[in-house]
Amino acid sequence: MILLLQEVLWKLVFTVGLLGSLCEGSISCKNEGGADVDWFILYKKNDGFKYVYTDSKDQNLKKGNKDINDQAGVLAHTLKPYFENYDTPSPDLEFIAYNDQPPPDDETVGQSYGHSKGVVMKDNNAVVWLLHSTPRFPFSGEKKDFYPKSGETNAQIFLCVTLESTEFKEIGMTARLYQHLKDIKAYRFEESQPEKRARRTSVSSYSKVLKSKGGQEFKRFVKNVSKDRDAKGEISASFI
Repeated sequence: MILLLQEVLWKLVFTVGLLGSLCEGSISCKNEGGADVDWFILYKKNDGFKYVYTDSKDQNLKKGNKDINDQAGVLAHTLKPYFENYDTPSPDLEFIAYNDQPPPDDETVGQSYGHSKGVVMKDNNAVVWLLHSTPRFPFSGEKKDFYPKSGETNAQIFLCVTLESTEFKEIGMTARLYQHLKDIKAYRFEESQPEKRARRTSVSSYSKVLKSKGGQEFKRFVKNVSKDRDAKGEISASFI
């Protein structure tokens, strides 16, 4: 009887441990504790790395308990699959990092690209879309150097949304998102597995409303494209 009970307990421990490891490695926006959240909004204050923060689990605006560049903070937790793929590429992860002010510090882009910045990560279960305002971000695929010095002086904002990656009828969420990046003429400075996207059918039009994995609606906006960049270097901008 005791041996049977021990066997059952060991099976239970093994199962819980396995489930825990799977959850920890899932693609999702993350909170300060590393737990999954449907979305978060983070506002970094000027002249430093302190920030205020809100997310889908706790919508009260609160001060962050770590610096924005902390290796165990909100951004580092969310970008963990990106860091892991940098060291050991995974066939299950697709990502795009786009920024009209890409790293390194002396990099410049042509006037034909949109004034837009973000990171997209996708696996078989979800898509994470991290929009932001920070030049040179992410600065590196290494966790210790992911936040750039150029993002310290000015205030910055980050918006992360977790989306479904499953197909919706003829047009999938992933295809719509990639089409959006084309619409805003995003400058992609780093990406994995572009051949997968090349095989997908292009989307000529789609709804301006996106739903997060948790059912929250976000609206997509694209600023009209002008022939010449203005003094701020803006051609197009995306917000949800």
